[in-house]
Amino acid sequence: MSAPALVVLAVSPFSERALWAFDHHRLPYQRIDHTPVLGERRLRKLLGKREGPATVPVLLDGATVLATSWDIVNHADRIGTSHKLLPAEHLAEIRRWNDLADRTMAHGRALVVANLLASPAALDESMPPGTPQLVRRLARPFNRLGTQWFARKYGVDITDLAPHEAAIREGLAALRAGLHGAQYILGGFTYADIIMTNLLQAVVPVADEFMPIGPATRRVWSHPALAREFADLVQWRDDIYRRHRSPA
Repeated sequence: MSAPALVVLAVSPFSERALWAFDHHRLPYQRIDHTPVLGERRLRKLLGKREGPATVPVLLDGATVLATSWDIVNHADRIGTSHKLLPAEHLAEIRRWNDLADRTMAHGRALVVANLLASPAALDESMPPGTPQLVRRLARPFNRLGTQWFARKYGVDITDLAPHEAAIREGLAALRAGLHGAQYILGGFTYADIIMTNLLQAVVPVADEFMPIGPATRRVWSHPALAREFADLVQWRDDIYRRHRSPA
């Protein structure tokens, strides 16, 4: 029996949630890396979906096809043997943190898209590994169009970034209040900690040890002002990774 497949986007915090859950439970899986635009047809074929949104992460496990991080983590919790990331007594509260993270990360996506469109070097780094540098440069216009297509796909509005920054600041303030200086949001390590560490990815990316990215891509995902304002949360995120995440 073959291992299930996880279709993921390398830089996506949403994909990181699914990967982390499977790694937490030490579950075997095949990793399939998705490339936006270029991989759209393959993704739709894997999902058996011609119309409507087709997004990653996706879990393919026999006849089971799951297309949200929440469902994938639930699946990993059901079949895994490590301690539950979604304990029943905290499920409703974790769901509230999940919804907060999703809303806030949509604003983080807007900042990343705006920065990516302004960075030729990051557009070059978005190409698949092994792509010759000349091809990367020649493909910049296509990659820029692809990024604009990605923004339209997710309804990202980058005409005014100030509301997006304000929404991220509000989400981070809620995390700070929820932690109260503790190590974990709910007293012990749960999925709530995973999703809220992901929220920091659009402020300052986690170390390459855990999620390797190119230097230009790292700059695109960084927001120095927010990183300074919420340095305590960045440190909290890094501590969670060191305690609970294996190197990539």
